[in-house]
Amino acid sequence: MEIVNNYYNEFNQLKTRNASISETFVTTKGEILDEIFRDSDGKDKDVSIHLIQLFEQKDKVMNNTFILTENVLKLLRRKELLRYRDKVSSFNQEVEKRLGSDTWKEILTIFNRKIYTGKEFKKDDDKYLTELEKVLDKVDITKVEFELLFRMKRTSNDEFHQNEIRTLEQDLKSLDVDFPNDLKDLKVPLKKLLLALKIWWD
Repeated sequence: MEIVNNYYNEFNQLKTRNASISETFVTTKGEILDEIFRDSDGKDKDVSIHLIQLFEQKDKVMNNTFILTENVLKLLRRKELLRYRDKVSSFNQEVEKRLGSDTWKEILTIFNRKIYTGKEFKKDDDKYLTELEKVLDKVDITKVEFELLFRMKRTSNDEFHQNEIRTLEQDLKSLDVDFPNDLKDLKVPLKKLLLALKIWWD
């Protein structure tokens, strides 16, 4: 949601700037015409610099608007991809059925740890990863491809749009902000949760 809000804020800023420049353009145009007609010696004054500056500002706002619109369209396109997360869930259920619940729980822990800490697999993970690869090989899916699908499923919409997942350290730092009043009670439990994961995954 945050990334969408940022786009809207930027869009509103551009709209405001555009309205301001348009208003200035109308006012300046009137002043320029008055100056031209009031010229005592009958010669037109050079107003090209003012006009060029106004047109350049107008062009800049328009270009930024196009860039913003393109970003929003890309955002919507990526959002479309998130429809497949339900299918990933169904696929994971099938993998779990073939691995067994205990092995699947270990797989979840292994990939969550890797994604949220940025650390590579441990030696102790090999046993479970081998079992996973046996299941995946039968449907021609590699461990790397499985991880990509796992990341898509685990990632929130905003993070997926940016092709990144925040680490535990980044999440801990992000808690150093004021929470909305109706969510303030969550701040301490969330911090404790993140610290617990950090201890368990190290």
